[in-house]
Amino acid sequence: MGLDAGPMSGFDKAKVDAAFFEGTDWTTNFLINLGHGDVSKVFGRLPRLPFDEACTLA
Repeated sequence: MGLDAGPMSGFDKAKVDAAFFEGTDWTTNFLINLGHGDVSKVFGRLPRLPFDEACTLA
């Protein structure tokens, strides 16, 4: 879809949960921002192993 993604950790989980999930049994695991990044600043994708090299199906 042409979107850039930025997963984030190290945030104040309690504050996020209080702001968005108060009164529910939902909790935050991680945050991810989505959008169109500045192409001059976006970090390129690192190399990935092919599925059959990284996984074994039993």
